[in-house]
Amino acid sequence: MAFMMMMPMMMKAQDKMGYINSYEVMMLMPEVSGVETQMAEFNNTNKAQLEAMYKEMQDKAAKYEEEKATLSESMRKIKEEELQSMYERLQTAQQELQNEAQKKQAELLKPLQDKLQAAIDVVAKKQGLVFVFDLSTTGIVYKGEKAVDITAAVKKELSIL
Repeated sequence: MAFMMMMPMMMKAQDKMGYINSYEVMMLMPEVSGVETQMAEFNNTNKAQLEAMYKEMQDKAAKYEEEKATLSESMRKIKEEELQSMYERLQTAQQELQNEAQKKQAELLKPLQDKLQAAIDVVAKKQGLVFVFDLSTTGIVYKGEKAVDITAAVKKELSIL
């Protein structure tokens, strides 16, 4: 925060700052639809695995409820522990698949982010900017009259007008 307060004092009068909404630009990149398709396929596969695990657990729980009255105390305890173990495996699988989905998405988006960053670099250098702030990731609450919105120029650089 102190850096942001001191920044105007450190900059020369001719220095220019720019800003962009990288999320807006990223969502317009044609490659995004391919990422969305791949993620949907990935998620559908994982969803099917989880649903199969859940159905197996439900079936075992229903069977246990039917047999519960006829089981000995020790057999009830064993069946209940099995069900608890299945429930814990299901929860663990859900968490692992969620983590895998986040990794997969990051992996698929990396080339797009790199391409976007390269376009931002080109536009910022062409316009002689000292700083470029990303409105989609920062908490800027004020931008002065001299701030330059380079969103359109980056879209043009990426040929996605």
